[in-house]
Amino acid sequence: MKTKLILALTGYLLTLGVSAQVVSYSLLEAQDFAVENSYNVKSATLEIEKSKKVLLENIAIGLPQINTSGNWTNNLDRQVFVLDQGAGPVAIQVGTKYTGNAVIAGEQLIFDGSYIVAILAADVLKENSINAQEKSQIDIREQVAKSYHLVLVSEKTLEIINDNLVYVEKNFEESKRMFEVGFMEEQDVNQLELIVSNLKNNRNYAEKQISIAKMLLKFHMGLDVDSEMELSDDVETLMLFSQEGGMLLTESFELENHIDYRTILTQEKGQDLNLKNEKVSLLPKLKFNYLYQHSFFSEEQGVFTTGQDVGSQYIAVNLSLPIFTGGKRMARIQQAKIEVDQLAISKMQLTDNLKVQFETAKAEYDYALNSYFTQLRNVEISKKIRDVAARKLAEGLGSSLDYTQTENQYQDALSNAINSANNVLDKKVQLEKILGKYNTVK
Repeated sequence: MKTKLILALTGYLLTLGVSAQVVSYSLLEAQDFAVENSYNVKSATLEIEKSKKVLLENIAIGLPQINTSGNWTNNLDRQVFVLDQGAGPVAIQVGTKYTGNAVIAGEQLIFDGSYIVAILAADVLKENSINAQEKSQIDIREQVAKSYHLVLVSEKTLEIINDNLVYVEKNFEESKRMFEVGFMEEQDVNQLELIVSNLKNNRNYAEKQISIAKMLLKFHMGLDVDSEMELSDDVETLMLFSQEGGMLLTESFELENHIDYRTILTQEKGQDLNLKNEKVSLLPKLKFNYLYQHSFFSEEQGVFTTGQDVGSQYIAVNLSLPIFTGGKRMARIQQAKIEVDQLAISKMQLTDNLKVQFETAKAEYDYALNSYFTQLRNVEISKKIRDVAARKLAEGLGSSLDYTQTENQYQDALSNAINSANNVLDKKVQLEKILGKYNTVK
């Protein structure tokens, strides 16, 4: 019995271990996950489904429309007519106490120019929803990439601080021993203690930054912000790809690859249809109607089963044609033409703006790469200077002020290098985005 209990408990603990397993994501995996699960993309996907229903709604306008209605009436005070047949006015009560009515009516649209435009407009609405979904997917890939970079940079910053803290604490402990035997002044020891204290504060802040950066990444991915996750890529790997990605600088920019340009092309279709809709409003509208009505009359409540009933029906063709509207329709047509011209101007503006964005993104990426290599060189130089100052301090040939200055210079160089790496990664994302590398429609 005890053995079974132990086995059951072991199995339960193993199950907990499996369920608590932390999922690890590469940058690409995080982006793919976000495309399927982020809040904005889900909302945009629903807009596509909504546009499909709008198309069905517009199609239904051209299909037969059949309605039915019925009523039961208790004439509490029946209508009275007063007649004068020569012998004086006589009040005559007409009708029955109870009446009933059943009607079935049908209507079929034969011709309406706006109906044709509405069908075409529904297709444009769907295309616009697809563009919106793709834009959401492109934006979320960019947001996830930058958030992913931020987590890696924050973790790398913490790693650098910890390594530097080990080095400084070692020097601090040595300086205390030298002070105890009279080979170093107390001021020099205090200077090192201040550096250690500042590094510990920076470490605490970096740990909090990692937590916040991960929450932001999970938010963009559509994950529970309180869930656990790990990143399988590192800064060095991504930077290697970025340095090898210099070929991006040689690629040409194609307007049609940018989602904003394709979106405005769809908007052009919509404005053209709006103009056509205003024009076809001048055309006649033709409908076919049918109605059947059955009426019931009785002095009893069961009017539908007692008394008398009569039926009637008719068919009709309705033609309506606007002749004079005081210039209202022509004014609406002119407004639609102006909106088409306005969109053409917006298209030219967007074209120039996208070209400027491309040249800017390319220049910033090129500068970021060069700046990164410069910062790496600065780290090497500042480390050499720091190490020399530390050796001089240990040998009693230098001051703590000199060492503090070189240590701060080294820390600044490290910080600039890691920030420069983050800048390279983000600028690469911006250039890839404008070149259409994140497009879902190729």
